[in-house]
Amino acid sequence: MKNSAAVLLSAVLMAGCGGGGGGGSSQSAPPPVTNASPGGIWVGTLGTGQEVLGLVTESGEFHFVDVNELVQYFGTVSVNGNAVSSQFTGYAALGLGFPDGTTRGTGSLTGTVQARSTFTASSTFQTSGGTSNTNAINLTYDSAYDRDSSLATIAGNFTDLATGAIVNINSSGVAFAQNAATGCVLNGNVSIINAQFNAYRVQYSYSNCQGVDAILNGATFRGLAALDNSESPELLVVLSQGQIGSTGVAAVIALERT
Repeated sequence: MKNSAAVLLSAVLMAGCGGGGGGGSSQSAPPPVTNASPGGIWVGTLGTGQEVLGLVTESGEFHFVDVNELVQYFGTVSVNGNAVSSQFTGYAALGLGFPDGTTRGTGSLTGTVQARSTFTASSTFQTSGGTSNTNAINLTYDSAYDRDSSLATIAGNFTDLATGAIVNINSSGVAFAQNAATGCVLNGNVSIINAQFNAYRVQYSYSNCQGVDAILNGATFRGLAALDNSESPELLVVLSQGQIGSTGVAAVIALERT
């Protein structure tokens, strides 16, 4: 398993003083704090028992999805030693919402991360309607994150398991799809974040959608993706969020390589 946590060399500062025949003394400065890497594919549960899948980059950018409710939480986590903290936003999936009928909210979390091992935290979340809840988060590291990333690795054709549309990603990271049933055209791009790890940055937009899907026209989604090759054919999982008009919407897309 790769370990990308930075290795810092501690400089020991020696200070001497003397005079009048007196002796010398020395002090050593405490070593700088080494921050644990938050990066990883993280899987586990909330205190309420709901399953959670998360993708966090080495710099702390994250997308977590409540697999049961398809609510997505995104933001950036800060790390100080092994302590983590974050302010984040949560969106419901299109057509879904929180129990109070709202579709977005904000939250915060504090906890600890053991690099490439465990991520535990307590979170507080409040919907835009004012409903608050707290939850425990218990996640373990999935070594699929150790896989190198490249545009050559992710290039190819994928089937959207929800719509049946074929998504093509070319060797330059340009993505394209057209859904014959809805008319929707997807144009987007995939880029490398850190070639040592299995996390990709994604952005895509919709046009030409017909009927009830016309609401998607002009909407742009941004997020993170990872390739799961634990089974064959492998699966590209995309966690993203965007705006439809003034409404924030979460999107989870599962693409099976063809």
